[in-house]
Amino acid sequence: MKTFRLVFMILIMSGLIFQGRAHVCWDDLEFKQFSTPEGLPNSMVHQVYQDRDGYIWIPTFYGLFRYDGYEVRTYKSNLYTPGLLINNNVLCVEEDYSHRLWIGTHEGLCMLDKRTGKMKKLQLDGVSKQRLNEIHVTKENRVYLGYIRGMAYYDEMQDTLALMTRKNCRGDVPESVNIQTLFEDVNGDLLIGTWKDGLYRYCIKENTFLHYPPLDEENSVLALFQDSRGVMWIGTSGSGLYKAHFSSDRKTVSFEGYRHDARNVSSLPSDYIYSIHEDLQTRSLWLGTREGVSVMELADEGKFINYQESGSTHYLPVREVNTVFRDRSGLMWIGTKGAGVFHVDTRKRSFNVIYPRGNDKSFTDLISTLYVEENGALWIGMGYGLDYQHGDKKVTLFPSKRPYHISYSPLTREVLLAVHDEGMIVCRDGQIIHQYKTSNCGFVPHDLVYLVHEDRKGNRWLCTYKGLGVRYRDGREYCFNRLSRADELLGREMTTMVEDNDGSLWLATNNNGIVHVTGDMERPESLQCKNYCMENGLLSVNTPLCFLLDRSGRIWVGTEGSGLCLYDVQNDCFKSVHKEFNLPGDMVGSMQEDNSGNLWLGTNQGLAKLTISGKEKGRVRIFTVADGLADNFFNQNASFYRDGTFYFGCSRGIVTFNSEVVEEKHADISLCITDILVDGRPLEQMSDKKRKEITPFTSDFTDRLVIPASYSHFTICFASLTYNRPQQNKYAYRLQGFDADWHYVDASSRTAYYSKLPAGEYVFQLRATNENGDWGDVREMEIIIEPPFWATWWAYFIYVLLAILFMVLIWWEIRRRLLLRNRRFLQEGETDKVHHLKLQFFTNIPSDEEKFLQDAVACVNRHLDDPDFDVPQFVDEMATSRTTLHKKLKSLTGLNTTGFVRSIRLKAACRMMDENPNFRISELAYKVGFNDPKYFSICFKKEFGMQPTEYSMKSGKNA
Repeated sequence: MKTFRLVFMILIMSGLIFQGRAHVCWDDLEFKQFSTPEGLPNSMVHQVYQDRDGYIWIPTFYGLFRYDGYEVRTYKSNLYTPGLLINNNVLCVEEDYSHRLWIGTHEGLCMLDKRTGKMKKLQLDGVSKQRLNEIHVTKENRVYLGYIRGMAYYDEMQDTLALMTRKNCRGDVPESVNIQTLFEDVNGDLLIGTWKDGLYRYCIKENTFLHYPPLDEENSVLALFQDSRGVMWIGTSGSGLYKAHFSSDRKTVSFEGYRHDARNVSSLPSDYIYSIHEDLQTRSLWLGTREGVSVMELADEGKFINYQESGSTHYLPVREVNTVFRDRSGLMWIGTKGAGVFHVDTRKRSFNVIYPRGNDKSFTDLISTLYVEENGALWIGMGYGLDYQHGDKKVTLFPSKRPYHISYSPLTREVLLAVHDEGMIVCRDGQIIHQYKTSNCGFVPHDLVYLVHEDRKGNRWLCTYKGLGVRYRDGREYCFNRLSRADELLGREMTTMVEDNDGSLWLATNNNGIVHVTGDMERPESLQCKNYCMENGLLSVNTPLCFLLDRSGRIWVGTEGSGLCLYDVQNDCFKSVHKEFNLPGDMVGSMQEDNSGNLWLGTNQGLAKLTISGKEKGRVRIFTVADGLADNFFNQNASFYRDGTFYFGCSRGIVTFNSEVVEEKHADISLCITDILVDGRPLEQMSDKKRKEITPFTSDFTDRLVIPASYSHFTICFASLTYNRPQQNKYAYRLQGFDADWHYVDASSRTAYYSKLPAGEYVFQLRATNENGDWGDVREMEIIIEPPFWATWWAYFIYVLLAILFMVLIWWEIRRRLLLRNRRFLQEGETDKVHHLKLQFFTNIPSDEEKFLQDAVACVNRHLDDPDFDVPQFVDEMATSRTTLHKKLKSLTGLNTTGFVRSIRLKAACRMMDENPNFRISELAYKVGFNDPKYFSICFKKEFGMQPTEYSMKSGKNA
């Protein structure tokens, strides 16, 4: 810190502009406008309000608008939504604790149920005019209404509006009084500001009104606010600002006023105060007036800082400001009459910006490299030229050349410079003491030197356009592109390097990946090289930009295209971890490590802090211009770290900060489902009947979505409700049961689209970051994809029943036909025909084979009642071999020898039963050569599909 303070003094003394951020600088507030050119449908704004979900609501002269940081949804009566509101001139809104949004219009009250999307209109009986100026919801969820002709409340039990009169209230009831504003103080009382009737107090617990004495002749109260100290402020119409001092019993009050003074630029800009709110970050009171915005620091009461269209040093292109409002994140909102809305972030910044060469914020030169010496001397390399600043001494070196790198030799206490086409330059105290070029030494391969590195032994290594060079501490000099035994990789264009803990060197090439140099560094001929590049799959890109050796000995590489990469020792390759850590952009140009082991990365989309160890391992915190950075793009190798202070160079100056005091704002992330579209149509545009089939709730309150089979696709829209830099938000979603991994998208792609999903149950998961990269909790929604009627469970049940019935019918038909066929075959009297049909004996059989078959049948018939007639005897009588008999019977009948004999016996049994149906089955079995009647019955049923008794009975009936 001592060094940092010294540098600070040097910069101030030397004329550098050091933009401090330690306190509020009212000149530097960046007001962002949101009006009709930016998408707000109407710029005549009455109020700015944030609901409990985080949406910003903007009531205007011509409708009510909901803003999510990206898009606007309109609520008004028109040709698309006729009769939605009583009147499109919306004056005020407020949400209760039941998710109901109360909407006050010029013609009365509307109530929007945010859960169902239903709009309800309510009229107040007993008043001549329905104009509603103010709505207030108490901590007990009671709704009070300030009308132009009195005050009312919503009766929850009766679901009606009740006018507050002397009949139902006590004290000085403001009957028929024009109510302008309502405010609930810390005691739970309502303070009531009126037009021309001053200030009232309503004690809710006692149901009693108290009317205070007039403030002044005008006696019109337009705004009420109680600050964080408990002080009540009153904005009036024409009488300026009052500070109220109430007695302990709150029955009396005195006023201290502040008025506009044309002679005093620090007075109020106008005596018409429409709105009051406090900025807790700056402890200041913000006032919306007829002549712009006025800010008063509570520590300096009576002194006003005025933001106006003219007549002020603080410019703001507005005149009449109807409302000022602070949202949950601390942004201050300004609603105007004609210029839409503005918002501004007043947070204190943790970052400082150095603008070299005496320039201010208009500085746009490239910071190419930088270095801070221990004595506070500052070296700054720019697009052209190198500046040295130390005390009163200012030196510019090489004004027409680009510096690439600045390093320091602890052995010789010299600064080593690498400048375009100037070789290696050695400096001390801002003066060149020696310059090494190809013409005067033997270790500079080319005068275009990108980096000079002095290793732990004092050897100086050069990365140049034509490869690597080295000058050893003992005086030896080598150019590796000239060494005959050197690896050809060492002759390629080298841009930067880092020395590993083991003394080996990691070199970054220009579009050839990374080269790892190992071996005895004192013997250049013995060095070995390995290339890590896209071609061999060891590096995902060929464009390394910077290296970092962390305190754990890990090698980190910043690349262009694959972002941050880490060396995997086990697999000997570099793996991109950029996507794994959800880092911004796709480039890391500079890296530093702080005292806690965190990595600070200069990317093409901001500055990232990566925690790589401990409980928060993997946590990323992103800083952008919204946090006070000069730019979101950080240059290659233009960073430095000393004594707790970081220096990062960009195209708009040098960002400096202390990592220990960088304010990290942890805010709850309001992640909302802004819309659901089914077949391209939003839920809100569907008929009630169709929408209820999908969900009975609005998009943001839907946790179960049912997609009927008649729809083919759906889209879920979402937003993280931040408003300062919403384009910095990141999102991730997946559909469990369908997606294998998370889908990561940026703010320009805040939709999830799914088409033709298989029927089933899924879970949609969604998460988001805020503007600084902090990931919030996962939000889930159950999604049911209904099958078509033909694919439902009951349809499948019917299909199964039909299939079973069909199979039964087929089985019954087959059995019927089989029985019918067997009966027909058996009833035919001609044995030869029966043999022909059943055994296919005579299908295309030549005459010799026919005779053989007839002899075989006759042979079996001769031994029909002989149970001992077997195959050997059959073979002998047929005067052939066993094999020949088997083959011929098989080819002619399809039966083997045993099956053929059995078939002849069974056919004979059928003939006998046809001739005599009264045959006993046992007798019949013996007559056809079966010893066992049971076995005979089994064979008969297998052959003909019925028992012999069944056949005998049918044969008898037929006879």
